[in-house]
Amino acid sequence: MLALAPARVRAASPSDYADAHEFFAAVRDASREAARIQSTAHRMQDSEGLRGSGGFEPRVRSTNADPSGMSRVDARIDFEAANERRLEEDYALIDAACAVIYGRDGLGDGLERLMGSAVSDCMWWRFCAAESWAVVADACGYSKSQARRLCAQGLDACDFFGWANVADGIGGAEG
Repeated sequence: MLALAPARVRAASPSDYADAHEFFAAVRDASREAARIQSTAHRMQDSEGLRGSGGFEPRVRSTNADPSGMSRVDARIDFEAANERRLEEDYALIDAACAVIYGRDGLGDGLERLMGSAVSDCMWWRFCAAESWAVVADACGYSKSQARRLCAQGLDACDFFGWANVADGIGGAEG
């Protein structure tokens, strides 16, 4: 059975992190980890193959210890169960980042209201989708250096305005 090393428990609240850089780095790690777990589960499922009821093919006696292929299915189910909590934690952290970027209700508050869609979309692609600078730049229509600058502005805004204000799209510094 494939298993990943135990993950550190990540807090789902941005205020549990020292600053925006640390929070969004954890979000990016969570996104990568979730993608890796999902990819592994899909590869495992693809290796299971489809088994028919016999059909028109001649039956051949298998020397395989597991002719039905159920051990692969069992291994995938065990892998998914073992990683269920990690995926939940990863997605909770990504959801918290989306609340900061696009507001708690997802209707245009957050960094999107404070800094505009250029910053918020670059932040989402870089951290929530865990994409490379080349992909972020291409998806948002900017150069790589411009995408980096927009993300840096978003991180600075989070630290300056404070998490609660950013999530609500309020442009005043927390006291």
